[in-house]
Amino acid sequence: MRIRAIKHCEITNESADALIYSTNVMLNCSGGVGSSLVMRYGTQIQTDLHSILKDSGRRFAERGEVFQLVSHGMPYRAVFHTVACDGWYQTTPEVITSILRHCLARCTGMPEVRSVAMSALATGYGRLAFEDFFRIASPVINEPEFDSIESIAICLGDESRFHDARRCVLDEQLPLQVFFTPTPP
Repeated sequence: MRIRAIKHCEITNESADALIYSTNVMLNCSGGVGSSLVMRYGTQIQTDLHSILKDSGRRFAERGEVFQLVSHGMPYRAVFHTVACDGWYQTTPEVITSILRHCLARCTGMPEVRSVAMSALATGYGRLAFEDFFRIASPVINEPEFDSIESIAICLGDESRFHDARRCVLDEQLPLQVFFTPTPP
């Protein structure tokens, strides 16, 4: 069964073969999903990401770049550390579309990847309007070339953000299912 959905869940708690999230131009895991990954799987992730830049002789990654890297101890088949914003936290719909297509195309080329969890790219520190992410992502994740991926879930840990996303999906009739799991007290 093919699922394209938004879910109220912490992304690191979502069972998935691949993970897509956004980091910054310095590839620092200092907030959001990056911070959660470091807390859950250790600082090797940060060391590995900084090594990518150091080994390339650069101090900064470019907006639109995607780094596929699974650090030791992570349960995923693929992790896509994406740079959705520039150093001023700006992005465009074209950048988000390109990143999503790139990551999902890589996933379709990996038969062991049947499920993907992603965050709402460029909406944390980034200046992309939250609802705009869903307007951009919905048609991309529903493209027929990604049908081999059984499940793609946009994970939202914050309940109020989830309800904002839900409202956008329902009001605009975006082709996404909605899964809400109440947070335990």
